[in-house]
Amino acid sequence: MKPNIFSIILYVGTAVVVAALAYASFKSATVAWSVGICVVIGVVVYGFSLLPEPKKVARSENASTPARSPAAQAAVVVAVIFGLMLIVPTVVLWLGKYSPELGALVGGVALMALFLILWLRSRYQRSHESDEG
Repeated sequence: MKPNIFSIILYVGTAVVVAALAYASFKSATVAWSVGICVVIGVVVYGFSLLPEPKKVARSENASTPARSPAAQAAVVVAVIFGLMLIVPTVVLWLGKYSPELGALVGGVALMALFLILWLRSRYQRSHESDEG
């Protein structure tokens, strides 16, 4: 990939942020834990990018499946995620009373789970594209 101005800004910005976080981690244990959690999340996300593309599922034309609205399915997914995300701050604050690191870990896992659910749904939809049209 040929470097352009945006990739250069991204690389320089990343280097500056890494340097700032390394310095802050040296000065504060809480920041060090937070940086460690972010690094673990980044490694997990990178691991997901290495997964193979979903295979297309062939469906027979005469198989009758009940008509399901994609909009209704998406609304249910969003409603469930929104409902669960409403309780996350309470849980994180409650855990933070005992251990700030544990609270940060649970908050990070909850946010990562949100994106994991949406990513898995998009993979599912891509594997079933041929069913719609």
